[in-house]
Amino acid sequence: MGMNNTDPSMIWWAAMSYIFFSWLMWPVWIPFSIYFLEPPASRRKLPLLGFALAGLAFGLILYVPHLFHPDWVDVRVNRHSLSYEDTMFLDYLIPRWLTYLIYIFLIVTPAMISTYLHIRLFGLTLIVVLAVVYAFLTYAYISFFCLLAGLATIHLIYIIVWNKCHHECPELFR
Repeated sequence: MGMNNTDPSMIWWAAMSYIFFSWLMWPVWIPFSIYFLEPPASRRKLPLLGFALAGLAFGLILYVPHLFHPDWVDVRVNRHSLSYEDTMFLDYLIPRWLTYLIYIFLIVTPAMISTYLHIRLFGLTLIVVLAVVYAFLTYAYISFFCLLAGLATIHLIYIIVWNKCHHECPELFR
């Protein structure tokens, strides 16, 4: 399988599998995970749950229409990188830059409002990733955002392995 494959359905399925994570999973997973990390009495839990539900609704709006309109997904090679040139349902309602702004708000804000310093620092890591993608890699932004976000996960691994939240949230690490 690859871009040279003559079977467009294989390319579509591979693309839909890939963008499932970027369009649907990230906007739900980030706020939902932070929701569960927050202390039980935290006033931030309700807004984080709201972010998770908004991320789910937004992610479904981004992802599901492509199941019914496979021609909206157009994967191309652009400067030796995969570029997902596509139509989004929201393109018919709002400008694309606003879709991106909503997406960024839904994945960065939950980390930035966390009780825990190291989760807020992860939010700053996401901001740096987004800035790098915007400044240098816009020609294949979905591929590069996912790659750099995967690298940003190293920050989360650092937090977990070195038990950085132990002093802030001992109830999680008894």
